[in-house]
Amino acid sequence: MNIPQLFDDIKSPYLLYFKGGLFGLTVMMSGIFLLLFPDYFWLRLGVLVICIWSSCRFYYFFFYVLEHYAGGNKNAGIFSMIFKLCRQNQVNHWAEMETSPNTLSVTNLLTELPELLLEEQVENLVVSKNIRIERIISTGHFSPSGFWYDQTQTEWLIVLQGEAVLEFEFDVLRQLLSGDSILIPAHCKHRVVSTLPNKPTVWLTVFFNDTKNNGNRCGISD
Repeated sequence: MNIPQLFDDIKSPYLLYFKGGLFGLTVMMSGIFLLLFPDYFWLRLGVLVICIWSSCRFYYFFFYVLEHYAGGNKNAGIFSMIFKLCRQNQVNHWAEMETSPNTLSVTNLLTELPELLLEEQVENLVVSKNIRIERIISTGHFSPSGFWYDQTQTEWLIVLQGEAVLEFEFDVLRQLLSGDSILIPAHCKHRVVSTLPNKPTVWLTVFFNDTKNNGNRCGISD
């Protein structure tokens, strides 16, 4: 028996960002109230409960909703996301290129590579409704302890330069050298164990919807 829902889940990334912003505003306003009004015990207790609840929802928004429902961005933390947002307008120069046949240009993905980065550099090369292509540059970066990518789309990636080691669920490791590629089905949990610390590792990743692999997890065999 299907039970009708009064409200559907929010699908629009803009509404999700707005909702997350409301949680952040609630945390800020309730915190200001607690600082400015030391009296009124029961009122302060109610505001404190609201502040804690909003903080939990805001934290959940940063570390789960943004990756899985609002664009698929991978963030190791709040400062990681802020850094990426600050760099987005600088590094996504491909998005500003004109697509007219008379102005086609060629871009080399292996030139002008930085020697050292505080955060991984992620550049959107192609973004459409069903596919997203990124260039990622790592300089010794790896996933935080206990962190796993669990993506809603299938990911195909190739290492254009450098080396990396990926870990999949069930303690399966895969070393990727320059020119190696791998297909990661949707919801196949994985993480980056290591990249070269003294040379940029350049990834080319393609995210797309694949109904054939959806739900099959990793399907890894040694």
